Amino acid sequence: MPQRMIKIMSFFKQFIENEIVYIINDKIIKDSLIENIVHDINTKHKIGLDMKNVKALNSSLFLKYLKGNRYKLYNISNEVLTYLSIVLKDGKLKSYMNFKDFKYNKRELIRRRFSIV
Repeated sequence: MPQRMIKIMSFFKQFIENEIVYIINDKIIKDSLIENIVHDINTKHKIGLDMKNVKALNSSLFLKYLKGNRYKLYNISNEVLTYLSIVLKDGKLKSYMNFKDFKYNKRELIRRRFSIV
């Protein structure tokens, strides 16, 4: 099936079969970006956020919707993955290595446990 891509402000929305992927172009995720994505989400589809360009997070909404399992993440930098592992103490982090893993629900990154000493 052909792919469609739509550019919306600081992210691209890509349709691939039954998945919708948001490719985030900003280096920092802010509440305004997450508000735009969440208002656009159609819950009938599997939603993925491609985090390859993201270097930092500055959004409580991002964490709220991540805990609510509204979307899954892939292509996460080590810094962002470490931050999420520390912040999401009770929540399960649904993240994958790449799009193929996201699509087929394979090789999920397991939430790391850190202790602050």
